[in-house]
Amino acid sequence: MKKIQFADTDDKISPMALGCLAFGSALDTQQSFSLLDYYVSQGGNFLDTANNYSFWDADGKGGESESVLGEWLHSRKNRDKIFLSTKMGAFPTVSRAEFYAYPGNPWADLTEGLSAKSIVAAVDASLRRLKTDFIDLYYAHVDDRRVDMAETLEALNRLVVSGKIKHIGCSNFKVWRSVEARTISRAHGWAPYKAVQMFHTYFQSEKNANTGMADQMGDEIFDYVRSGNQLSLLGYTPLLWGSYTNPAKYQEIERLNHFVRPQNDQRRKKLETVAKETGASLNQVIYAWMLQSDPPVLPLVAATRIDQLQENLAATELKLSHDQMELLNQPVD
Repeated sequence: MKKIQFADTDDKISPMALGCLAFGSALDTQQSFSLLDYYVSQGGNFLDTANNYSFWDADGKGGESESVLGEWLHSRKNRDKIFLSTKMGAFPTVSRAEFYAYPGNPWADLTEGLSAKSIVAAVDASLRRLKTDFIDLYYAHVDDRRVDMAETLEALNRLVVSGKIKHIGCSNFKVWRSVEARTISRAHGWAPYKAVQMFHTYFQSEKNANTGMADQMGDEIFDYVRSGNQLSLLGYTPLLWGSYTNPAKYQEIERLNHFVRPQNDQRRKKLETVAKETGASLNQVIYAWMLQSDPPVLPLVAATRIDQLQENLAATELKLSHDQMELLNQPVD
């Protein structure tokens, strides 16, 4: 993989970030190491995790993914070659059972949040688990309306000044909140958010559908970046839990029903047309479409096997024609 520029910085990153959510939970240490080694062998350097991965698993408490990454970085002694990103703000403050039994919004009410105190405690815990003295990209994982935004941004800026983190980003924010945060940072001379991570996939759900995800990336954030605001956009869950190539997923994952729409039937036909023309898989077409969009959206790729990761990474070499991109982006009724 050829490296690309991260936002408006001098850092170079892989166009596909390796999502490490399953490491230390669904995947054991050996499986995780194998995927990490393969990713790096193919030129990858961008790792994405979070401090709460994966507390929702049966034996999960959070921190498992960071711990495995820390072991791998220590074992391979390659920290200087890795662009390491993690997130804070969504670590639960109660047990898993209490979290999911909560009648309100547990992500807003029962997580560590984005206060200055929480940020300082969370970054030190992540640094210990990751066995490193700095983090390249540190995300506010979910918005926290309980805390004044200036408090959050000032605390993050102090971490940048101290050298504990290089850059900051936000994930699962409303677009206007991301923009407001960057405005506040500029006004104070603080480090601004340089990356925005959101749910992004080719199919579109019904408007306001409860997909279990935050907002789907769309025209508003694209227009903001095209208007000269140099941000890196990261898209998670681009393959909709594998449902593009495995229709059985629609029976297994209830929230996929929000993507069962005539418009997505038309979108599937477009994907199939381009896949046939290029000899690529549907998944590879989706990844190539993301990377060649204006602005590009860098996919977070997840895999449980080497062959899956191999297919994913090969999409960086797939070049779609102007007509193919036009077809994929053509509006549907």
